[in-house]
Amino acid sequence: LRGKIRKNSCTIGRTKEGKMGKILRFLLPFAAKRPEYDVEKVKGNNKLFMRRKALLGPGYLWGLVPALVLLIPSVLFIIGPEVYLIHNHHSAGVAVIIISKILILIVLAAMWRLMSQDPGIVPRRKMIHTEEDEESNLQGPRQMIVNDVPVEVKYCKTCKIWKSPRIEHCRICDNCVEGYSHHSFLLGTCIGKRTYGNFFCFVSFTIFVSWMRFALSFVYLSQYTQAEMESQNISRSEAFQWILQNSAASVAFVIIVLCGIAGLYSSYLFVKHVYLMWTNQTLHELQRGVWKNVEEKPFTDRGFKSIRNNLFVSKPESKVHEGYCDDPEKEAESDPVQLPVSKVEVSESVSEDGFIELI
Repeated sequence: LRGKIRKNSCTIGRTKEGKMGKILRFLLPFAAKRPEYDVEKVKGNNKLFMRRKALLGPGYLWGLVPALVLLIPSVLFIIGPEVYLIHNHHSAGVAVIIISKILILIVLAAMWRLMSQDPGIVPRRKMIHTEEDEESNLQGPRQMIVNDVPVEVKYCKTCKIWKSPRIEHCRICDNCVEGYSHHSFLLGTCIGKRTYGNFFCFVSFTIFVSWMRFALSFVYLSQYTQAEMESQNISRSEAFQWILQNSAASVAFVIIVLCGIAGLYSSYLFVKHVYLMWTNQTLHELQRGVWKNVEEKPFTDRGFKSIRNNLFVSKPESKVHEGYCDDPEKEAESDPVQLPVSKVEVSESVSEDGFIELI
């Protein structure tokens, strides 16, 4: 009876929404109703904004860099290539412009959701450990069964928890994150289990936007250069130099440079993370070689099944949302079993720093 009452009390206030509601909530993240984060559960260096409905990382101001790289070409694209498309290819030009605006809206929405959502923070334990309990936790490694495979787990002294596989402590955010991939320096937040789908969406649509504008601006600049060559009877290099110095068409060159940089780097990220999902490992595990010398791995799904589990399975509820119910009985059952100290060195049971990447 207690379990039923507890379950019902945890679901109060939750409402189901249709597919259209999810789409609008993604494209209009500022207008969407979002649950509040619990101040008592949000520790470390993460910041709360928008009446506790947005959870940002400590380096959130760095998010202005990718935002400007996306927005500056958008503004410059209106001055040059868009005018050219409307005047010379009206129907196709209008279609391309509409598609471009929709794509940049999706990219910015995915970026905001990625930066403002809980990546999968594991709340710190409220119980106060005695010195004897803390010493016993650090005396030796412990073992947890994951998918019928025994896995040795490590203890986080900061969060006072035993970290199950794929939970890592980020030294920048100073929190343990479930499904930890890496800490994004330019986005100022961790990429974890709850935000990995938004991260991949952000990278994928950035590729489309960047290379589409790169190609259109390149064609526009080439044709404008050809027209100046014929009108002034000069060489291609002289016409290009004249355009950069005297014509508004020079904005196309800035678009090509910025979109080229964004397109190359986002393409690199896309290929790398498709490989990581295909092989069912995180970036942190790849960089640290977590499963390199392990005979039996707990995560066996590969290929399309692994990609589906990463991108298309609904993400778990945030454990730091206000109203989220902890289950003490389940938490107690999930505590790992202590192993003999001789199997693994004591130093390996202490928390390691998470992997940091540019984005």
